[in-house]
Amino acid sequence: MNLFSLNSPFARGANKLVMMLYAGILWFLGSIPIITMGVSSAALYEVLLKAVKNQEGYITGSFFRAFRGNLKQGLQLGIPLLLAQFVFAFNLFYYSVLGGEGFRIQTAVFAVLSLLTLTAFSFVFAVMAKFENSASGHFRMAVALMARCPGWTAAILVIQALTVFLTWFFVYFPVLFIMGISGYMQAAVFDHIFQSLIDRGVIEEESGS
Repeated sequence: MNLFSLNSPFARGANKLVMMLYAGILWFLGSIPIITMGVSSAALYEVLLKAVKNQEGYITGSFFRAFRGNLKQGLQLGIPLLLAQFVFAFNLFYYSVLGGEGFRIQTAVFAVLSLLTLTAFSFVFAVMAKFENSASGHFRMAVALMARCPGWTAAILVIQALTVFLTWFFVYFPVLFIMGISGYMQAAVFDHIFQSLIDRGVIEEESGS
C-alpha cells in the first residue's frame, strides 16, 4: 500500500493526530473564561469518546453542540471542582515551597488532595459526556467509578499528572495542543471502562446510574 494513500495507516494516523490537536485548540478556546473549563472538558470528552470508535464526524460542530448541551451542569460541577483544585494547589505550593521541610505532612496531604481532585475532574466530565443524569448523579457516578476501577483511575491520574508536568515545564505553551492528545488517551481509558460496565449490565448505555 502507498504510504501516502488516504487509506494507509500513516495517513489515518496523521489525520487522527491533526484531529486531536484541533480538538485541543477548541478545548483551550472554550476554557478561556476559566469557569467554563469543565464545560469545555465535557465537550472535549464527548468528541474524543466518539473519535476512539472512529465516529467523530464534524469536530467543530460536535464540540460546540456538546458545549451548549453541557453548559448548565458543566458550570454547576466545574466551578466547585476548580475552586477546590485552586485551594489545594495553593496550599501545596505554600507548604512545599514556602513552608520548607517542617511541613512535609501538610505537603503530602495537599499533594494527594490535588491529585484526587484532578482525577475526579476527568471522571466527572467524561461521565457527563457519555451519560444523561443530574449534576449530582454525574458526580456520584464518577466517584463510584473511581472506587470501582482503581487501576484505571491510576492510569487517568498518571496521564493528568504528565499533562500538568509538560504544561508547566514548557511554560504553558503546550496547553494549546496537549489537551487533545491527553484527552484522547483518557478517552480510550474511559471508553474501556464504560464499555466493560455496559457489557456486564452494570450501567446502561446513554443513561445515568
